[in-house]
Amino acid sequence: MRLCLLFFLVGIVLILLQTTLLHLLPIGIIPDLTLVLCVYLGLYHPTVGAALGSFLIGYSVDVVSSPSRMVGLNAFLMSLVFLFVYFSSRSIWAQNPLVSSIVVLFAALIKSAALVLISAFFVSLEGFWIGATWYIIQEALAAAVLAPVVFGLLRAGESFAARFRAAGQ
Repeated sequence: MRLCLLFFLVGIVLILLQTTLLHLLPIGIIPDLTLVLCVYLGLYHPTVGAALGSFLIGYSVDVVSSPSRMVGLNAFLMSLVFLFVYFSSRSIWAQNPLVSSIVVLFAALIKSAALVLISAFFVSLEGFWIGATWYIIQEALAAAVLAPVVFGLLRAGESFAARFRAAGQ
């Protein structure tokens, strides 16, 4: 139960960071920290609860992001990312930080490609594809670079929760 609470609190913090504070930075790219959390859940906690958590993370991003976006789009995309990571984690060894960063990179590319394909049905702007492709690559690389840090913090939180639970018993 404490582990579920840990992921819930981390999810809230990451959503707040991603939707508010990171927009204030002058770098122009906002790494998808919630995607990194969904990848972590898919790699290290592939359960029904983690799948539901990934969906709820995406839905929460939909709720707190701009009202012009389609509600449910991020929920669908985070569920898609979780499924991709879940199925790929069955055949790879993901304990290495480099491998987990590569998984985050591919997950970000899959999420962005799905977003672009869905947007293609609703948005038809000239020059959209060139800018979107460049932004997708930058966002995916930023998420992959930050993945080892976020994974390390989540592992530290898990070990703290395990020690806390062991001390209480």
